[in-house]
Amino acid sequence: MGIVLLGIVVNLLATWTISKANRESLNVEGAFQHILTDLFAFVATAIAGAIIYLTGGYNRVDALAALVVAGLMLRAGYGLVRDSGRIFMEAAHAGLDPREIGHAIASHRGVVNVHDLHVWEVTSGFPALSAHVLVEEDEDCHAERRELEELLEEHFDLHHTTLQVDHATPEVIALSHKEDRGEGLEHSHRDEPQVE
Repeated sequence: MGIVLLGIVVNLLATWTISKANRESLNVEGAFQHILTDLFAFVATAIAGAIIYLTGGYNRVDALAALVVAGLMLRAGYGLVRDSGRIFMEAAHAGLDPREIGHAIASHRGVVNVHDLHVWEVTSGFPALSAHVLVEEDEDCHAERRELEELLEEHFDLHHTTLQVDHATPEVIALSHKEDRGEGLEHSHRDEPQVE
């Protein structure tokens, strides 16, 4: 019983220490969940041991304690697999809506068309974006790109963006329609952006 109590104390200290860390990282969150599950296992072992000792040998409580710990491990593991799956599948960060971002870009002054928009999570807490943006012929492509990068940082907390900004000549617009098969967002005559 002394080893179990020592394990509880050590895991309490470790859990408290890691709980103060930035747990946006899946690595840190995984370590936290592992130590927390160890803590629950030590507590369950202590309770089961005490019941077995006090009842004179009611051994089934040990199996119940193991099931409780297994359930806690499944819960922690599910969250980690779900979050790492989003990264592996290059899904958009849970808090970002690609459609909303596309409309924000398409609604920006001077933007004519947005296509090939991709929003994904590189690693936990690190979303990225890439897009091809067409602007009016009299606009400065570099200035538009800087303004769009500021918009994405301020409104969507996107700091890693790759924007290809070109002038919307009739040839480029025709080519973009052919490439994206109607998946772009247009901003024609200052109206609300339309999905092609």
